[in-house]
Amino acid sequence: MRCNTLATKKMEERKVTDLNPFSQHVIQLKSVKRAGWISTSRISSPESVADHSYSTCAISMVISDMLGLDTERVMKMSILHDLPESIIGDYLPGQVTRKQKRLEENKAIDVILNSIPCFLRSDYKEIWKEYVLNKTDIARLVHMVDKIEMALQARKYADEGCPLHMLVRFFDSYKKYTKDNKHEIFSHILNALKSSHK
Repeated sequence: MRCNTLATKKMEERKVTDLNPFSQHVIQLKSVKRAGWISTSRISSPESVADHSYSTCAISMVISDMLGLDTERVMKMSILHDLPESIIGDYLPGQVTRKQKRLEENKAIDVILNSIPCFLRSDYKEIWKEYVLNKTDIARLVHMVDKIEMALQARKYADEGCPLHMLVRFFDSYKKYTKDNKHEIFSHILNALKSSHK
């Protein structure tokens, strides 16, 4: 079904839509544990993907406002960016090819968004595509905060007693996303992270 006319959009807006299927995917994300913490760091009760998505969204919200970006779009992208994992789970790096992972994610986001009104589905799918392509300031921000949030969580696990050598991979991973960013908004966060894993 395509949404090409204003009339279609108005009809969709008036329709009572069953959001239960979408809501169930959102709820399911709370049960998907972040696989890396389990496999690499042996964290017995790690955060869920939903925990991570919330933190990414909150941090991105503030930074987006400070940078004068479209914060509503940033927050939508942050919420959507890992939602396919409610269906496919959280793959470890190298567990499947990048191409296969993206294919599964695209199929999953189509299933997840299928029950929401068509005009919203189109909007959210465009936001998802923007995130995947990672060519806009908004997408680059969400990708960067996604990695920064992971490193902040690694520091929290270190503070709680997880050996640093079991967290090195997570600290190393965020560096390539932030090494060229000199903006003062990020300086305190990045400096704190650097000092926490020396």
